[in-house]
Amino acid sequence: MSGLGDLFGGVDPDGLDVEQLRSQLADFTGAAAQSAQRMAIETADAWSKDDLAHVWVNAQGVVIQVEFDDRLFAEATGADAGAAVVQAAQAAAAKMRTKTDEFQAALWQRVSQFGVRPINEIEEFKAMHPQVPLSGPGSRERRVLAEEPHATFRTAHADPHDWQPTIRDTD
Repeated sequence: MSGLGDLFGGVDPDGLDVEQLRSQLADFTGAAAQSAQRMAIETADAWSKDDLAHVWVNAQGVVIQVEFDDRLFAEATGADAGAAVVQAAQAAAAKMRTKTDEFQAALWQRVSQFGVRPINEIEEFKAMHPQVPLSGPGSRERRVLAEEPHATFRTAHADPHDWQPTIRDTD
């Protein structure tokens, strides 16, 4: 089996107690909705490596608040401030991604009682969650991915949680 057939692990529908399954599914759906709402209000924060910027992101990784260290900000250039915000935002988003992954793992653990396999374990669904580049517009990484949609771009020593922001002066 492959694709959607794999989602249910080849479970024989004749051997299931449909009413019990519906009841369990309704219980799970209610619990999952409550958990998802709690997850939706989560935030994560991080400081830039130089301690200039402190950034908070929401559950989607969108920046919702930025603060600067006033002492360091007085000495910073616009490029310094921009680099600090990008670095802190990416670090906060990585923390949020970890929270989201933990949340999803807990949900899949509960779903597994129904014989359902996590989608990310099914080959046909893996392409639905491609690696998203952290580089700026026009970067080599983005060009490679645009030219070869199935390519992955990683340097030999790249750590997905070690962000390397690039600041360009466009003047």
